[in-house]
Amino acid sequence: MKGVAIIGYKNSGKTSVAAALIRELKDRGYSVAALKHVHSKLKLSESDSTRLYDAGADLVIAAGPEETLEVGRHSLELWKALELARAYDFLIVEGFKSAFPGSRIVAARSLEEAKKLAGPLVIAFSGVLASLHPEAKLPAPLIDAERDADKLADLVEKRSFEVPAGLNCGFCRYKSCMGLALAIASGEADISECVVLSSSVRLRVDGVEVALNPFVQKLVSNVVSGIVSSLKGVPPKYFRIEVVVERREE
Repeated sequence: MKGVAIIGYKNSGKTSVAAALIRELKDRGYSVAALKHVHSKLKLSESDSTRLYDAGADLVIAAGPEETLEVGRHSLELWKALELARAYDFLIVEGFKSAFPGSRIVAARSLEEAKKLAGPLVIAFSGVLASLHPEAKLPAPLIDAERDADKLADLVEKRSFEVPAGLNCGFCRYKSCMGLALAIASGEADISECVVLSSSVRLRVDGVEVALNPFVQKLVSNVVSGIVSSLKGVPPKYFRIEVVVERREE
């Protein structure tokens, strides 16, 4: 899953840029997930599903023949959203300008805003600025997403990269997902250095991912594999072991 965040201030054209990019990537045959950072309570449209949510349900899933909508009374941490999106070719994010460890496109209203948000992860500039000052000189290409969505998608295909896990576990040599993202963007590293994503051992406790350092990963793998290999009925060649431990009160 390659990811790119559309960042910018209010009324800079972020949603328009994101929508144009999504349409173009879908036209190219990619599967695309979208993530929007919302700063206030969600505004839900009037429907029977909304009535169930307003009645106090903690989770409402509206499942139709072509669409599914899930609304829950819980926040979604960035790392979990990234995990859910890894089944798709691209993730287009609107917002998360300080937290998203991946490529960015800056949507700006002015040169001042563009320069303020510039950085090593920025692969392009767009938004309102692209129509007001198309000849502006910036550290990355200035592309009008509405008119030249193909050029923006070309750049995203070429420059975006798979996003680190987002757990900020500190176990890789860059000590944070943002540090690793910066190294990938500069060509100094690749996603294989993400200790979490490259691990063949994953641990979740009550649905929460727990990062394991390489030593613990190897220890867990050897112990579990050794136990399983000694059991009757286990095929000599297997590819995946799943263990579920439920803690029950006596």
